[in-house]
Amino acid sequence: MDDKDDVQDVEIMPTDIVFDCPNCNHNLVVDYRAAGLQVPCSQCGTIIQVPIPDGMHLEDLDCDPGELLQQLLQTRRMLVKAELAAQQLGEKIVEMTQQVAEYRKTLHSVKARMETMQEAADLADTARKDIITLIDAAGSAK
Repeated sequence: MDDKDDVQDVEIMPTDIVFDCPNCNHNLVVDYRAAGLQVPCSQCGTIIQVPIPDGMHLEDLDCDPGELLQQLLQTRRMLVKAELAAQQLGEKIVEMTQQVAEYRKTLHSVKARMETMQEAADLADTARKDIITLIDAAGSAK
């Protein structure tokens, strides 16, 4: 079933606005009162602006106080959800920042150990050269 079939399964009212998502081309149907608003695409989630049909003016929208109250309550619910998500993301950022700090400490410790190992390897190489020099000198003295 393609996107066009999805819209055919929906009862389209004469006042509905039918348009395609500019991101995924999913066919969308919204009530005329959404004209000019930004809404998420039901397919891809991209925030898109609902087109305003030719000849329609935003002041033509007739929201009664009950509808406005419902819209306000829905907006508040969405805000609470968004604030909770933002708080959770903030906590995750703090947690990840702490992890990065621990990783940095570990990296500094590993780097210090590597430097110590390199110094030991350099001393061992110097000792090896000194031994070879002594062996060569002992062999030349015979």
